[in-house]
Amino acid sequence: MKGGRSRARGRRATAGAVLAGLIPLAGCLALPGSARAALTLTPTEIVLSTPGATVTVQRDPFALSFSTGTGRAVLSETGAGTVVPKLVPASIDPLPPGTEPARSGELYAPLSFLVGTATVQQYNGLVWGGNLLSGLQAGVEYSAREVTGVARDGSGVSLTVATTDPTGRTLHLSIAPDGSGLLQVAVTPDPATGVAMMSDAFSSPPGEAFYGFGGRHNALNQRGQALQSFVEEENVAGISSAPLGSPATVLFPNGPSAAYYPQAEFFSSAGYGFLLAQPELAFFRMDSDTPNAWSVATEAPSLRYVVAPGRAPTAIADLTRRSGRQPVPPRWALGPMLDRLVKNVGESRSNYQSELEQDMTNIVRYRLPLTAYRIEGWGFPGSGNDGLSLPTFVSAPVQARIIARLRALHIHPLAYLRPWITPGSAPDRAGYTVKNAQGRTYVTTSTAGTPIALLDFTNPAAVRWWKGQIDKVLNLGFDGFMSDFGEEILADMHFHDGETGLSMHNRYPVLYQEANRQAVNAYMRAHPGRRIWFFNRAGYSGTPGSAAYEGGNFPGDETTNWGQASGLASLTPDMLNRAVDGAFGYGTDIGGYYDITTPPTTKALFLRWAEWAALSPIFRLHGAGLTGTHTPWSFDAQTVRVYDALSRLHERAVPLILALWREGDRTGIPPTRPLWLQFPGDAAAAAQEQEWMLGPHVLVAPVVSEGATARSVVFPPGCWEDPVSHRRVRGPLTRTVTAPLTALPYFFSCGTDPFRLPRTRRRRR
Repeated sequence: MKGGRSRARGRRATAGAVLAGLIPLAGCLALPGSARAALTLTPTEIVLSTPGATVTVQRDPFALSFSTGTGRAVLSETGAGTVVPKLVPASIDPLPPGTEPARSGELYAPLSFLVGTATVQQYNGLVWGGNLLSGLQAGVEYSAREVTGVARDGSGVSLTVATTDPTGRTLHLSIAPDGSGLLQVAVTPDPATGVAMMSDAFSSPPGEAFYGFGGRHNALNQRGQALQSFVEEENVAGISSAPLGSPATVLFPNGPSAAYYPQAEFFSSAGYGFLLAQPELAFFRMDSDTPNAWSVATEAPSLRYVVAPGRAPTAIADLTRRSGRQPVPPRWALGPMLDRLVKNVGESRSNYQSELEQDMTNIVRYRLPLTAYRIEGWGFPGSGNDGLSLPTFVSAPVQARIIARLRALHIHPLAYLRPWITPGSAPDRAGYTVKNAQGRTYVTTSTAGTPIALLDFTNPAAVRWWKGQIDKVLNLGFDGFMSDFGEEILADMHFHDGETGLSMHNRYPVLYQEANRQAVNAYMRAHPGRRIWFFNRAGYSGTPGSAAYEGGNFPGDETTNWGQASGLASLTPDMLNRAVDGAFGYGTDIGGYYDITTPPTTKALFLRWAEWAALSPIFRLHGAGLTGTHTPWSFDAQTVRVYDALSRLHERAVPLILALWREGDRTGIPPTRPLWLQFPGDAAAAAQEQEWMLGPHVLVAPVVSEGATARSVVFPPGCWEDPVSHRRVRGPLTRTVTAPLTALPYFFSCGTDPFRLPRTRRRRR
């Protein structure tokens, strides 16, 4: 092997020497296999260009810069030629209980790497199982110095780059086009031994805004923020760092930007998109240490990223084509839903079955508009769920009767799945679960403290078994399921494909949803009359990420309060941040779920939450862990009337949502759009974090403040009409509008009726 690597390095060096001989000619070479890509060499630069994007490599001192196909510069590395090696004394990152610390003296340099150590500590099971607790970094940071070798590499270019490491360590850098609008960069050190982290740093112009990063609650623009890119669960307000029920933007334990659904993917107002295309723990520092530079670092001896030069619509189209877009759902999946959850305390089989029966009665009694109903406590008849660790609270005869009644009402039944396996059960004994270093089943604990193992989605036999379980669920008459959890992977877990939890923690939910999608697609091919849909909680980015497979998302266990940390006001930034990254199908738990640290949901909170959801993609009644399922008849007659009206408003919007989703499937532009995307250049619109556009003609401005009967609305340029009162305003302006508890503020572009699409655009369910 050593000889093979040496010969390979020799071949690269020879190829580099051949190209180096062409430098005085300043040649332009069409690359084999890519007639649309060209490589230009000069004594000072190496330029790889496509019709949509160009990367320029400055030879000495080394620096990368990216521009659009028209030559407009959008992104360039910072610190070239000015950096010396930097000692990194032992430092704690993240800080317990798991938050990203402020830093100073960062090494902002092209393609830097830490020779030393980088470790992580995680919560081992229970409520925050898998989340970051702490970590340690120490060593010396080095960076790229100059290009010493150039070779053609298929449709791209391969470079050898000398570094500031006195041992002579070099970097192998590969740059290649991926379509006309994307450029892929991959870096590995040679030798890789001892390299614990790699990073890159880029210049940032004044006022640059950074949008995306997945389901973050804290803001739309992440300028000034330090972000961890790590799938985490149960970060809520009202614990330790904030008073009970506080509207503070604090999340415990992992800080204000923690997310069940992070994406290492963003779009810049400077005119580019960026995707970190690897799953290891990553840190983004977005002008948080210095006002003129941002950096990305990953705890791995490699760095892979994709740059999409272009304004937001172009960059979103190019990047989400690679990272994935949630596929168009069946029409019924966009209608009103009701989840009969299993309460955390006091639930029994008799009680749960009684609640199912009561729901069937009340759905008919109140004529509740409904297209789907989820039975969380479902079960396989007499099989103990075949090793699946699930909350089984319904007998087979009752379940069959409820499914039949739902189908008679044209309501689609949904089930509940999670990748937890009962230790010692048949699938565990068959070797389908994640292992420890000794090759034995890795047993951790659930959020409730019960022992669980995790299904290994890198094991083909385990995936086949999982798909078989999905087939059984669908054969019972269910038309889909909630795909819960996926956040619990620990660093010392071992997987069938040889990986450990260090690289699998973020990748696991991607594999989980990929297996679900494969099972669902295969089932629909075998059953042409069935339209199956599922939705999930945890997800991550990639090439592609989980968005390529999911049907939709629920945002995780929101607290039953009004705050932006994890309550009602958290929903808008969460939905919009993940939408631009390809996750279109956002469906909140109406009324909130996590009533353990916050008071039970009130009528006012329930109605405002339902109003918020009415013009979002997925309209779904859920409930709280202690209180149980929220239903309109849980409150009073007025609540029933208002909820009915909101359900019917959502139903009127469904054809538009479906049309916009189909458009997003083609273009990457989401159905729900932040104002910064729909109205570029409008500073007031860009700053608005509690409004969104449903397509180009519907402005939605829900009330998210407790006790408010009015709110300030930023009206973008153009004429806007209230479809109820028919009052008009002309933007851009900011105006206070009245909003009693029973009213959702929303507006149409004057002269349009977006909920009445042309007949040719309507489709059957």
